[in-house]
Amino acid sequence: MDEQLAGTKTALVIIDMQNGVLEYCVHPKKVIARVQDLVSRARDTGTPIYWVQDEREFERHSTAWRLVSPLQPRDSEHRIHKSYRDAFTGTGLHASLIAEDIGSLVICGAQSDYCVRTAAGRAASMGYDVTVVRDAHTTGAATFEGQSLTGDQIIAHTNAYFATLDYPNQDFSLRRADEVIFRAVAVID
Repeated sequence: MDEQLAGTKTALVIIDMQNGVLEYCVHPKKVIARVQDLVSRARDTGTPIYWVQDEREFERHSTAWRLVSPLQPRDSEHRIHKSYRDAFTGTGLHASLIAEDIGSLVICGAQSDYCVRTAAGRAASMGYDVTVVRDAHTTGAATFEGQSLTGDQIIAHTNAYFATLDYPNQDFSLRRADEVIFRAVAVID
């Protein structure tokens, strides 16, 4: 992308923090607590929040589909239901972000190597400024073509990828949850 989107606001995007996803992820309690803190701080400033849920692997309203406790979206917050790793494909996410004047995304959730990486990378290629919250995404161990990686190794590799992401005229960052700052959103009557 050769230019940044014109949106002036930031949104918090929470990917697949569902019972069925986190069941196999490392450090779920720590990640849930950090996401909960991000949600609280975003709400305090009026920052729009987008909750993304996988419906391809989990039947809607099943226990596995539901968000982990204590994460609970408010009625005023956006719900995005997806069927692919990419939260933008086949959903109204991009249209909703544009309608809300959003040009910057703070992304956290699960799984680091699948849906988080795909959504954050896609957002960057579409022109959004992106902050990946380095200690608020998680995944589980994986084996591919005889090579095994722990969840911690995959998280570290995902963080390394986003630490060096670069597109012209865009801002990318990798921050700890306690380093993320949400600015108060002006409300115009």
